[in-house]
Amino acid sequence: MPRDPFIREKFTKERTAARKHAKEYFERFPKNRYQTEVESWRDLQSQNIEFTMKRLREPLALSGD
Repeated sequence: MPRDPFIREKFTKERTAARKHAKEYFERFPKNRYQTEVESWRDLQSQNIEFTMKRLREPLALSGD
């Protein structure tokens, strides 16, 4: 069975911290290289958000690299 090319990481954070974490994740794993996205998210009864970040295991080769 082929290995999934994507890594998924689940986080639970307070709303402001979640936004900051997602922003830092996109900076560390740029969308154009890693196809990074917020795959899913949901508000919890607390002030927290549970969200899953998805990205490629290896960066895409861009022209000029």
